[in-house]
Amino acid sequence: MSSKNVSSIDEKGRVLIPQSLREQVSLAAGEKVLLSADPASKMIFIEPAHEKKLLSLSIELADTPGALAKAALALYDINVDLVSTRSRSSKRGEAAVWLVECNPQGASIAQIKNALGKAGAKIETAKWE
Repeated sequence: MSSKNVSSIDEKGRVLIPQSLREQVSLAAGEKVLLSADPASKMIFIEPAHEKKLLSLSIELADTPGALAKAALALYDINVDLVSTRSRSSKRGEAAVWLVECNPQGASIAQIKNALGKAGAKIETAKWE
């Protein structure tokens, strides 16, 4: 549910963001915000500048030399930013699991699934965190 408040612009161009709104988006004093304007609608948008939510993936791939590198290259090719990864063998010599936290940077889950499929890997789970 969205909230709206009225605030004023002072002589130095500053705008007070009410505490109730800051709390709703976990914005603390001193944190940076991202400002963007839409000239067509004459609207200004303010959002926390901290990292966006990450996509958490569990990926199944072959437990063979180069399989992880192929999957990583597939994600690189569609501009997915890998933030954290961990891999382990689930069935020695046959299957492995690669746990990934990433910023898809515009790539959809379907695009990621397709890219990984071409690299011989498969998404088991995908969730936003």
